[in-house]
Amino acid sequence: MVDQIVKDRSGKELGRIREIGSGKFTAYKAYNRLETELGTYDPSTDKTYDRLGLEIGNGNQLRWLIEQSWQD
Repeated sequence: MVDQIVKDRSGKELGRIREIGSGKFTAYKAYNRLETELGTYDPSTDKTYDRLGLEIGNGNQLRWLIEQSWQD
């Protein structure tokens, strides 16, 4: 599957959402060719988890995780 690229309003790439095994999706922050895992969405439970495995909410919130990672 092709990565979903998340960009800001100016077109700068902020991160990517990638499908991993068993239908889950993982968000990565893009920074100088390096990728940092931010969290995972599990459609079977309809929950999003941060990179430590802690639940952060219901539904797919990966785009929000990527956008928030640039607010720091």
